[in-house]
Amino acid sequence: LVQMKRLEEQTETRNINAAYLKSQIKDIPGILPYELNPGVIRAAFHLFPFRYKKDEFKGLTKGEFLKALQSEGIPCMGGYTPLNKMPYLENVLKTKNFKLMYPASMLDYKKYMERNQCPANDQLCEEAVWFFHSMLLAGKSDMDDIAMAIEKIHKNAEKIKGKI
Repeated sequence: LVQMKRLEEQTETRNINAAYLKSQIKDIPGILPYELNPGVIRAAFHLFPFRYKKDEFKGLTKGEFLKALQSEGIPCMGGYTPLNKMPYLENVLKTKNFKLMYPASMLDYKKYMERNQCPANDQLCEEAVWFFHSMLLAGKSDMDDIAMAIEKIHKNAEKIKGKI
């Protein structure tokens, strides 16, 4: 409950800094910042998401991009992995409880995989990069540092590729 006293101020700070950071990185080739749905006037920004297009970074993989950002002192993560492709699913479909709850036709792993293809989600998982909400509580100069780190990586992508 004590934290609630800071919620309004921190939400406002995150929104201001998210908008500023977005304005600083939106023109870097291969960086596609979040888009809020029309009508959204304010977001929580528990994450600052953007899409990373490796082709605009000389083929630098997302993993290499993340490591380069971290080397520049920018904490980040690569988002989710496609949950519909997790290796444990085949075993789950064979468990006693699943066999009790679902008909055999729904427990065929190959058919499950055929029915549960999500190409747009796969692409998003491949491209997503997240900054943590706490970063958006920092000052404007910190947002500039993040943007400069991304620009530096873009400029030096060819040198970085395969070395990090």
